[in-house]
Amino acid sequence: MKIQHKLTLTASLVFSLVFTISSALIYLNFIQSAENIFFEELGRKASLTALFYLEEDEMSSKEYSRIEKRFLTATADQEIRLYDKAGRIHFGEADPDTNITSRILKTIRDRHHYSFKVGSLYYYAIYYRDNQGSFSIIIKANNPTLNAQESEFLKILITALFIGIVVIVALSYTLSRIAYSPVRNIIEQVKSLDVARERQQLAYPKTRDELEDLFKEFNSMLDKSYESIQIQKNFISHASHELKSPLAAIVGNLEVLLNKQRTAQEYESVSRNVLNDAERLEKILQNLLLLAGLGQPQADISSQQRIDEILWEMLEQLEREYPDTKVNLLWQLPEGQTDLLTFTCNPTQIYIALYNLIENAAKFSEGKPIEIEVGEEAGHLVIRIRDRGIGIQEADMAHIFEPFYRGGNALTRKGNGLGMTISQKILENHHVRLDMESSAGVGTTVRVTF
Repeated sequence: MKIQHKLTLTASLVFSLVFTISSALIYLNFIQSAENIFFEELGRKASLTALFYLEEDEMSSKEYSRIEKRFLTATADQEIRLYDKAGRIHFGEADPDTNITSRILKTIRDRHHYSFKVGSLYYYAIYYRDNQGSFSIIIKANNPTLNAQESEFLKILITALFIGIVVIVALSYTLSRIAYSPVRNIIEQVKSLDVARERQQLAYPKTRDELEDLFKEFNSMLDKSYESIQIQKNFISHASHELKSPLAAIVGNLEVLLNKQRTAQEYESVSRNVLNDAERLEKILQNLLLLAGLGQPQADISSQQRIDEILWEMLEQLEREYPDTKVNLLWQLPEGQTDLLTFTCNPTQIYIALYNLIENAAKFSEGKPIEIEVGEEAGHLVIRIRDRGIGIQEADMAHIFEPFYRGGNALTRKGNGLGMTISQKILENHHVRLDMESSAGVGTTVRVTF
C-alpha cells in the first residue's frame, strides 16, 4: 500500500472513530437529559397525586378543588397506584403491575424517591407519610413524543455520521495528495537520474519542513555519489597509466635487448633498467594493497607511542634518501607539555603517513630547505611541514587526496600519486586532522593536529 493511501486510511479511521464516539456521547447525553426532564415532571405529578389522595381531609374545599383540577389535567394519560406498607394497592389502578415488585417497593421506602424505566415505560415513585399511614405513590407513564424524538435524533446522527465519514475520507485523500505531491515529484525526478554522466540535483519547493530536509540530504548524497564515481573513473584512468608505464618500459627494454646480440655492459644496463621498472611496479602494488587494507576493519594493534621518536626515525631515513635536502627542525613545544608527544596509534602506519608528507616536501622543494615545526595549539600536538618549492596549483587542490592523482606541475617528478591518499586515510583512521595550504611557485604548508 502506498504511503499516500496509508495516510488517507489512517486519517479517515481516526477521524471516523472520533466522530462516532462523539455522536454516541451526544446521543446518550440527549437521551439521559430528556429522560431526567421527564422524570422530574413525573416527580411533580407524584407529589400532586399525594395531595389529591391523601390530604383531602386537611384542606379546605376551595384548595382541594384547585388541587383536583390540576391533578386531573396532569395525570390524564398516566397510571397511578398507591401501595400501603403491606404492598397492597390502596388507591389507583386495581390491576397489579408485574414491573412493581416487592423489591421495588422496599427500595422506594428506603430511598423515598425512586425512578426507573422498563422498555418504553417510565416509573416514578415517592414514599409519602400521612395521618392515614405511609404510602408508596407510583406513577407509570409512556412518552411517545420522547420516543419519537429519540428515534428522529438517532436518524439525524447516523445520517450526519455517514456524511461526515464521506467528507473526512474525501478531505483526507485530497490533503494526502497535496502533502505527498512533492514526494511524487521527487520520485519522477529520481527515475531519470544518471549521476554517472553528469552532476544532477533534485528540484523541490522550499517548504521548510522535514521533506525539505530529506531532499537536501538526498542532494548531498547525489553530490557524494557523483564525486565518488568521478574518483573511481580517475582512479581507473590513473591506475592504468601508472601500471602501464613500467610494464611498457620493461617490455620495450626486453624487446630491444633481444633484437640482436648485446655486449655484457648493454645486458647489464638493460637489466638494471628492467629492475628499476619492476621495483617501481612493485612499489605501486604495495601501496595499492596498503590503501585497500586501510579501508577494511583491522585488529587493534594500537599502543602508546612517542611521536618525537617516530619523527627522529623519519628524519634519519630522509637524510639517507635525500642527502642534499636541508631540514630545519623548529621545536616550539613547551617543556611542561611533553605529555602531548604520547599518542595511542599504530606506529607503522603513523610513520608511513608522516614520512609521505615529509618526503613530498623534500621531493618538491627544488633543493630549498624544508621546515618541520613541532608545537602546541589548544591542548593538541601540532606538526607543521613547510617547503618553498613548486607548490600546488589551485585547480589541483580539490583532487590532491584522490588515488593516483598528480598535479600538472608534478608529473615530471618521481612518484605514483598514492602517497597523499595513504597519509590522509591513515590519519583519518587515527582521528588526526590534516590541513593543507599551497600556492603554485610559493610552496606548501601541511598541518597535522593530533
